[in-house]
Amino acid sequence: MGKNDEYISISLSEDVLKIIQLKGIGLSAKVSHIFAQDVKGISDLDMPKTIQAALKGLNIQSAQVLCVVSPGMITTKNIEIPSVSPNEIKSIVNLQAGRHTPFSREEIQIGYVTLGVYKNDYTKVLLIIANRNILKNQISIFEKAGLKVRKILFAPEGEARFYSEALGLNKESAPIGIIDISKQSTDFVVTLRGLPITSRNIPIGFTQLEAEGKAGQDKLVDELSKTIEAYKTDDIDQLPTKYILSTDDQRTKELQQLLQAKLKWDVEISPYVNFIKPSAGVLEKLGQSYSDTSFLDIIAATAISDEAQVNLIPEEIQFQKSVEDQGKEVLKAATLAFFILIIVAISLGLRIYFENSYLKKLETNYQENKKEVEMLKSRSLKTNIIQDYLNSRMVSLDVMNELYRNIPNEIYLTSIAMDENSNISIQGVSDIASLVFNLGSSLKESKLFKSVEIKSTTAKKDRGKDVSAFEIIVKLVNAPDDDTKAKKEKAEE
Repeated sequence: MGKNDEYISISLSEDVLKIIQLKGIGLSAKVSHIFAQDVKGISDLDMPKTIQAALKGLNIQSAQVLCVVSPGMITTKNIEIPSVSPNEIKSIVNLQAGRHTPFSREEIQIGYVTLGVYKNDYTKVLLIIANRNILKNQISIFEKAGLKVRKILFAPEGEARFYSEALGLNKESAPIGIIDISKQSTDFVVTLRGLPITSRNIPIGFTQLEAEGKAGQDKLVDELSKTIEAYKTDDIDQLPTKYILSTDDQRTKELQQLLQAKLKWDVEISPYVNFIKPSAGVLEKLGQSYSDTSFLDIIAATAISDEAQVNLIPEEIQFQKSVEDQGKEVLKAATLAFFILIIVAISLGLRIYFENSYLKKLETNYQENKKEVEMLKSRSLKTNIIQDYLNSRMVSLDVMNELYRNIPNEIYLTSIAMDENSNISIQGVSDIASLVFNLGSSLKESKLFKSVEIKSTTAKKDRGKDVSAFEIIVKLVNAPDDDTKAKKEKAEE
């Protein structure tokens, strides 16, 4: 899958459905669409239709779809792992996860955030535990609505990174507390150098604060105080030196004063909307339609999704999606190969077609030349035949001339015969027998002959004198060798 920086994120809790569309990553990401709706009382069967209606007008095909799990559906636990190896940490977390929840290991889905090395050989880890069946049910609802979720993100991880980058807290030595109040609940995250070292979802929001007034504020303050007491008891890290309220209205200002007076906390208001880049329509909705709803969790988690340590999609669904993605890649490769094959075949076909056309054109254009060439070839053949005939006649004269030069007066010839293979039989009579061998030696030195063989010599009476009759076989230089002759005869047979 190619890189795509357009995201659609969805968060579904028991009470609220939230959807955003975001383009880009980090603080430079632009929020182009937001949506929130109360869904309390809507059944799982009707929820896909509700989501489809909320997504109307959004191009979900070209965007990466993410899910930000509601903090109220998450349990967190700080643990120490006796190892600094990433693989060992993963194995130990998988083994220990079941000890921190009443559910069996098969019923939970876990993730974790590595917080850093402690005492040289230990690693601090924030363990995140979610109910696997709830996650699978939400994924099923999203798929029925036409959404294929790529990741399930942990909101506090995004909130910690968001404010760390926005306020330049990456080098802070002391933790910072982030208090994000929404309509039905409050997210309390303690962060250090951009990592969430603890988090808690408190079921008190703007609805309860407005309905209960001062009593509601006191309840929220007490719950925040209890969270810090538990944090201190677990000896997670030093206490936060500063706390940040993520929204700015009269209610948060009153809460700021109450926290400062009652708990002596250093609390400042730093609205998350000051650090995002919303479109004009989004900014208007945040100020009017969704003034009681915080989108910090879903915006922050989506903005850091590429670097998030936590992905809570169940393993079997991850495996299924991996297989589907591989299948798509294989299909793309096969389709590409098929088109390449077609292009190559068309190219070869066109090449053959044009070459044949060019050949036919050449044959047409040079038909007359071809006739002239054939006539010249015929004449050349006839000329070669005549030349060979003349050359063969000259050979006879050359042989006679060579014999005349080399035969002494004491020898006279009685017969000269030449066969078709340029073998010449010379018969004669010599007054002195040794002159026959001298004649053979003289003929061997001639450049006209390839070989000379004295085939026979016999003594006899000629005209009352004792003479030697002889036969000499010579081969002309152009005579074929015996093996060549044999091959030719075999081929003729």
